[in-house]
Amino acid sequence: MDPKLAAIIIHDIKNSLGVLEGELRRLSDDVPRVQQAHVTCLALQEKLIAFLTLYKADSQGLRAQVEAVSPLDFLDALLREHAVGRNGSAIELQVDETDMPLIGFFDEHLVALALEAALQNASRFARTRIELGCRKNPDGGVIFTVRDDGPGIGTQEKKPSTGLGMDLCNAIATAHNKEAQQGEARLSNHPDGGALFELCLP
Repeated sequence: MDPKLAAIIIHDIKNSLGVLEGELRRLSDDVPRVQQAHVTCLALQEKLIAFLTLYKADSQGLRAQVEAVSPLDFLDALLREHAVGRNGSAIELQVDETDMPLIGFFDEHLVALALEAALQNASRFARTRIELGCRKNPDGGVIFTVRDDGPGIGTQEKKPSTGLGMDLCNAIATAHNKEAQQGEARLSNHPDGGALFELCLP
């Protein structure tokens, strides 16, 4: 892993811990801050898991434990879990069932990490809605998608991200391989507006 990237990630985690400490310190005076402290904890936990996954991929290699999974059940469960700590959010999360296969072959744990990272990114830009989907890949395998209705990629953020998300998604995608085929993570602008993340798995 690039030492500069590692330094940025660790600095970001340190800042999040500082915010969390301040929120927890004020809990006795302001009970509604409990929810915000929980959200901060969840975000910090996700960053640490992503960092450790990338570290393992860089130092030991990442191996996908591929199993037969229902993409619809998997995405429904992911949305329910992602909704925890987002009470009060105006952004609607939904699963697009169009062309969804009955069965896909992938590592549930790793794909969940990748899609969580994509959801976090989409949440920063979405205006009202984020859609998750899964369709058959014409070349074999499946393609998971996360689409938001924001301004699209290339937008300047007030609070820039570390870039950890796409690095994590690429590591998880390439851990899925079948014969000469290898997974791929892509980010582009959707023709109808907003950003489109695709996780292509062989």
